[in-house]
Amino acid sequence: MMAATTEFLGFRFEKGSREDLFARLVAMSSAPFGYVVTPNVDLVNRAARDAEIRALYDGAAVHLCDSKILTVMAKTKKIALDCYPGSDLVADLLGRGGAGQRIAVVGPDAQDWQALVARYPQVPLTLIPSPPIMTPGSPNWQRCVAEAAGAHWDILLICLGSPKQERFAQAVGALRSEPGVAWCVGASIDFLTGRQTRAPQWVRTLHMEWLHRLASNPRRLWRRYLVEGPQILRLLARS
Repeated sequence: MMAATTEFLGFRFEKGSREDLFARLVAMSSAPFGYVVTPNVDLVNRAARDAEIRALYDGAAVHLCDSKILTVMAKTKKIALDCYPGSDLVADLLGRGGAGQRIAVVGPDAQDWQALVARYPQVPLTLIPSPPIMTPGSPNWQRCVAEAAGAHWDILLICLGSPKQERFAQAVGALRSEPGVAWCVGASIDFLTGRQTRAPQWVRTLHMEWLHRLASNPRRLWRRYLVEGPQILRLLARS
């Protein structure tokens, strides 16, 4: 059972220090299967306009705030959110040698997997191979879900991007009989393998990591950050 939550924009965000949250999320590995989602501004917006995505988030055992921008917005409503980005969570898990857990990962290609294993040779890691093209419901999808559901792990890191990773977690949960927890953590592995570079710490401290990402990949992210992102202000005004 997780601790108290904070309601904001339709999500029940977990409360606690990073150390407390880390311990609780790892402890979920010994409980019946559940999955953890990491909402940010983009995902909150998508959930507000898409009932299927909303249901995927409602089905999660834990909502972990991934965005410093959300914490700033919450303050305008006199709400305190505790932020623990998924990229930091995964870095903490692997940096602690896996915290005594068997860890499986779905999402990285062969090159990124080799880079991850080379960086963390002491961590008990298992790759659940996923083809580059894996449409939900396709034979490739069904095979990957079945392999993940039947594998021996305590924590499953699902790095497929949203909402595919939440759909994958839900599908694994429908088949899995053993305890375990799935963390839906997007590009977190990319920052550890060097595929993507995180913003410098001072940029993160200023809550401007989104601007660093936009500058790093403007063609892919301009619409998300400059057109769709500001729509969250309407949700905030209605809350």
